[in-house]
Amino acid sequence: MKRWSLSILLLSFSFLGIAKEVEIDTFLVRMESEINHQLQKVRSTKDDNLRLLENETLKALVEEILPYPGTFEYPFETFKTMSTITSPDGAFRLFNWNIEDNSGMNIHFCYLIMPSRAGKPNEIIEFKEDNFTLPPRPENTLVPTTWYGAIYYKILPVTKGNKTYYTVLGYDGSTRGTNKKIIDVFFFKNDNLRLGYPIFQEAKNSKTLVRRVFFEYSEKVTIGVNMNEQLDAIVFDHLIPEMPNLEGMYDFYVPDMTYDGYRWDGNNWIYLEDLVAGNNESRRTKLYGPGDEEDTVKFVEVKDDWIDPVDGNPNGGGTSAVAPIDSVEEGKNGKKKPKKDRIKTKTHRGKAKKPRSAIRND
Repeated sequence: MKRWSLSILLLSFSFLGIAKEVEIDTFLVRMESEINHQLQKVRSTKDDNLRLLENETLKALVEEILPYPGTFEYPFETFKTMSTITSPDGAFRLFNWNIEDNSGMNIHFCYLIMPSRAGKPNEIIEFKEDNFTLPPRPENTLVPTTWYGAIYYKILPVTKGNKTYYTVLGYDGSTRGTNKKIIDVFFFKNDNLRLGYPIFQEAKNSKTLVRRVFFEYSEKVTIGVNMNEQLDAIVFDHLIPEMPNLEGMYDFYVPDMTYDGYRWDGNNWIYLEDLVAGNNESRRTKLYGPGDEEDTVKFVEVKDDWIDPVDGNPNGGGTSAVAPIDSVEEGKNGKKKPKKDRIKTKTHRGKAKKPRSAIRND
């Protein structure tokens, strides 16, 4: 009789545990729907003041789920305009979004959560954007309560000594005239989060290290800044002013169809110039082409497939870049000769080439 009583008791506890787990999952499913509905409401609101009020409701809903342990693993797949990325080592997760006012200015919101320990709630760190005391491109180490504002889309942990530094890639819609891409570093000092650490080489062969990198460019174009596994580097479009006399006026900065990058050497991100991005000859692809008869099309097979070195990031991935395929140029004897698969680099006759720099953007 006692055995039966013990079995029923254990079974009851088991069902209680399952019920609790289902209850948490159901809560997150319901909250995901509410948050997503409110997020869409924020996006569709036309009045600036009303949009800010709706965003306060959105913040309250997000803050309600952040302490729950299940929040760290839950996918939140319906969030299309809110970043919920997790660091590859599972150290933290970001909940990150922006709102844009009618003048084109962006305001950003970000929460970092670290997973619960010993059944305690997740630890939460709120970022607060500071557009008053910070310069447009802050160079010093920052804390989350004094933040420049961005939407982060990639986290790259690197180890320096016995410490992990989290290189983050971000996007800022900035103003009506320009956008920004940002490379920064998250690290923890005495369990406190810090932003910015001097591990980025300013330019090729330079001894200067900077804490973060800003790319500011014209609203009219898109650029890419992303990790390229094949090249083992963070690859980005090189920016130049449309005209030499527009230097420093970032409304007129555009990619020049060449690529630079950063490669980790174990201590720092080393600046790389003129990264070669070419065709993958091991892949074949079929393209639509005109048929032999009028108003017909046919498949044309090409021997290789263009690899965009900065593809895959939000808000632009070097989509204007193309590589010549089966293009030809005339040789000295007048005959056609195949053109090499490469990206052209611009040269300036009579002038010494300036050192490339992601910092100066010139």
